Amino acid sequence: MTDYFVDLKDLDDEKISIKGSFEPGDIDFSRDNVRQAAALNWDATAERAAVEIRFSGSLKTTVEMMCSRCLEPARQDISKSFDLFFRQRDELMFDEDQEIELTEKETQTAFFSGTQLAIGEILREQVLLALPMKALCRVDCKGLCPTCGINLNSGACNCPTEKFSPHMD
Repeated sequence: MTDYFVDLKDLDDEKISIKGSFEPGDIDFSRDNVRQAAALNWDATAERAAVEIRFSGSLKTTVEMMCSRCLEPARQDISKSFDLFFRQRDELMFDEDQEIELTEKETQTAFFSGTQLAIGEILREQVLLALPMKALCRVDCKGLCPTCGINLNSGACNCPTEKFSPHMD
């Protein structure tokens, strides 16, 4: 994966503006059953805000998923702005064996280790958060016949239409 990185040493004095584009295939969405169908264009600013790094901007792309009714490809245009906060992970802050209670502010902050932020991973997460719960190829998708499995958008089947209510079973 081709990736952009924000080098956190560059943020000591000033806000930096960056922009770029990830072509389809540059970011791996395959494990989420999503395919990037167009370039993911983004622009952002990064700045130091006290002990945190503020990374804000916007992104635009088109993705393809399976329709939740007929299993055909469904395209979704995504345009999203984001305003994220990152904090250097302190090894003393987190003991994996100990339970801790996070404040509201801490739940809105992501943690990182090292000296760079990987923009590709940040944008991948933002695209996934912008996806609808159930993708539809079109609003009036008829789905699949529950008996024979034919796509009812492309034609009707000869299966008997039985009024079934799971509440009466």
